[in-house]
Amino acid sequence: MESQTILLIFLAAISALGIAVFQYLKSKKERTKRSFMLALLRFVSIFGILLLLINPKFTNTSYVLEKSNLVLAVDNSQSINYFKSTDEVTAFVASIRENKNIQEKYNISTFTFGNTLKAQDTFSFSENQTNVTSAFKELQDIYKGKVAPTVIITDGNQTYGEAYQYAAKKYKQDVYPVIVGDTTSYQDLKISQLNANRYAFLNNKFPVEIIANYNGNSAVSTKLNVFQNGRVIYSQPLSFSKEKTSEIVQVTLPVTSIGVKTYTVSLQALDAEKNTVNNKKSFGIEVIDERTNVLILTSIIHPDLGTLKKAIESNEQRNVTIKKSDEPDINLKDYQAVLLYQPNVSFKPYYETIKTLGINTFTITGTRTDYRFLNDNGELFTRELSAQVEDYQAEFNSNFSTFQVDDIGFSNFPPLVDEFGEVSIKKAHTPLLMQTISGLPTGSSLLTTIEDGAQRHAVLFGEGIWRWRAQSYLDNQSFEPFDEFVGKLIQYLASKERRNRLNINYNSFYNGGDNIVIAAQYFDKNYEFDARAKLSMVVIGERNNTRQEIPMVLKNNRYEVDLSSLTPDSYKFSVTVAGESISRSGNFEIIEFNVEQQFLSANVTPLQQIATNTNKELYSMGNSAQLITNLLENETYNPIQKQQKQIKPLIDWYYLLGIIILTLSLEWFIRKYNGLI
Repeated sequence: MESQTILLIFLAAISALGIAVFQYLKSKKERTKRSFMLALLRFVSIFGILLLLINPKFTNTSYVLEKSNLVLAVDNSQSINYFKSTDEVTAFVASIRENKNIQEKYNISTFTFGNTLKAQDTFSFSENQTNVTSAFKELQDIYKGKVAPTVIITDGNQTYGEAYQYAAKKYKQDVYPVIVGDTTSYQDLKISQLNANRYAFLNNKFPVEIIANYNGNSAVSTKLNVFQNGRVIYSQPLSFSKEKTSEIVQVTLPVTSIGVKTYTVSLQALDAEKNTVNNKKSFGIEVIDERTNVLILTSIIHPDLGTLKKAIESNEQRNVTIKKSDEPDINLKDYQAVLLYQPNVSFKPYYETIKTLGINTFTITGTRTDYRFLNDNGELFTRELSAQVEDYQAEFNSNFSTFQVDDIGFSNFPPLVDEFGEVSIKKAHTPLLMQTISGLPTGSSLLTTIEDGAQRHAVLFGEGIWRWRAQSYLDNQSFEPFDEFVGKLIQYLASKERRNRLNINYNSFYNGGDNIVIAAQYFDKNYEFDARAKLSMVVIGERNNTRQEIPMVLKNNRYEVDLSSLTPDSYKFSVTVAGESISRSGNFEIIEFNVEQQFLSANVTPLQQIATNTNKELYSMGNSAQLITNLLENETYNPIQKQQKQIKPLIDWYYLLGIIILTLSLEWFIRKYNGLI
C-alpha cells in the first residue's frame, strides 16, 4: 500500500474522530455511556464513508511454476490400421502420457488428425483422409506465443494438402517426428493418378489419362486393363525398370448410352507383390446428350468476360460464346441464356428479341453501362443517373431461397465498381447479395434474381467480378468454390422447369472416402423456406440390397444428410416431407476407392526433413525411451517461475457499505428511542 494512501486513511480517521467527538462529547455533561456509544457509531460510519471514497488497495504477490505444453499429435487415419500398427501407436502414446517425470514437467495435450485436427486421447484409426499440413496450421493457432514441443506420430503418408514438411518449417515449435509402419522398400506397381472429365457426350469418345508408377530395381512387365461391368474394354502391355519408373497412358473410350458409367483401371500384379490394392483405381463419368449454350453479349473488352467464360465452362455441360453487340447475324435461338455485359444503345435490337423469345438473361452493369438507355428500354430496373463512381462490397443474404447456394466468403471479396445512385427494381425479386459501402449496409441489392412470368433474370450491379475469382483462389487454393457459385446461377437461368417446393442438391457419383452430403430445400405454398418441416431420406443400395431411412437435419437454410458411411454401391433415394404428398427421388453411385490403402510403406523422407530442419532425431516406435529422455533433458522446456500480482481492495466495498448502514441505523434508533430527534 502506498504511503500516500496510508496518510489519507490516517487523516480520515482523525477527521471522523473529530466530528464524532464534536457532536457527542464536546462538553463534560454529555459524556455519558450513551454519548460514547453514539460517538463510536458516528465515528465508524463517517470513517467507513471516507474509506469508500479513498478505496485503499494492497498488492498481493505470489509465485507460480508454469509448465511447458507437450503436444502429442497422432495420425488417426485408416493407413495406421492397414499397417497393423494400432496397438504399437496406442502403447507408444501411453508410455509418454503415463510417465511421471513427463507429467511433472509438462502439461500434456493429445490431438488426433486425419481430415481435421481434434483434441482427443482415444484413437479409432478410421479417418479416410490424412492432411498433416492442416494439423500443423491449426496447432500453430492454438499454441501461438506458447512453448509447446510437438511429438507427431504418423506413417508420413498424406492424402491431400500442401507438402507438410514446409508447413512444419513455418510451425513455431520444436517437432519430434515419430515414424509408424514398415519403412522397407518393396517392389510395387501403382495407379497413382487418373484424369478424366466428369461428363461425356452421347455417341462420342472421351479421353482418360492414366499415370502408372513402379518402385523396384529389376525390369518387369505388366498389362494395363480398363474394365466396364467386369468386361475388358481396353488393354495395353507396359514395362518398367529401375530407370523407367512411370508411364503416362492416354486412352479414349466410347460411350453409347446416357447415365453414370463406372470404369476400373487395373495393373496386372507382379509375382509376390505385397500390396495389390493400389494396382487398381475406379472412376466415373456422367454421359449426357445435350449441352447448355450461353451467349455473352458485350460492346467492350474487359477481364470479367474471360473470367465468366472460364467459370461457366468449368462445367463440361456448358459452352460459352462471346460476341460483340455490333456483330451481324447473331441468332439468339441457339442459346439457353444470354449474359448482357454493360448494355448500351447497341443492345436495343437484342432486348426486343429476348422478350419475344422469352430467353432468360443475366445483366452485369458497371462504369461503362448506358443507364439512360436501360432506364428507357429495360423492364427490370431503373437507376438514378450520376457522374460518381462507387465501390460496392457484397454481403450474403442467408435467407436467399430461389436455389441452393453457399456463402463462399463474399464479404471478404474485393469491391465491385459501379455508378453511384439509387436502384429501383420494377419486378418481384429475391436478393442473393446485398450492397455495403465501407462496411455499412445500403439496403440495396448487389446481385438479385427476378422472375417475370416464365422468364428468369439475374442482375449484378458492378464490374470487377474477375477479382472475386482471384480472391477465391487465394482463399481456397482452388477456383472451384467461385466456379460452382457461377455454375448454380447459370443453371438456374438456363432451366425452363417450374420452381419446385422441394429441391435436392447432389452429385451423380462420389468416390469412396469422400464426404457425401446431400442437401434439400423445402418451401411452403408461398415459396418461403419452411424451417419447421420434417424431411427424411430413404436410401436403397441396389447391389448390396440395403435400405436405410435417415432424418435430414436443418442447417442454416437447408436440410442435410451425411451419407459418408455408405459403402461403394449404386444407390437410389427418395426424400419425403412429413404430412405432405411431396417427394423427390434420384440416383447416385459411390465408386470403390480407399486412398488410405494405396500406400505400401511409411514415407520416411518428409519426416526426416522435418527432423533435420528442427535439429531433432527421427524416432521409431521402438525408441520411446530415448524420446522421453530427450524431452526430460531439454532445459528449454523447464517450468518457468512467474510472478503474479493481484491488486485487491483492503475491505470489500459491500462489507463496508453494510457496516455503514448498520451503524447509521443503530445511531438513528438510539437517538429516536431517547427522544433526541
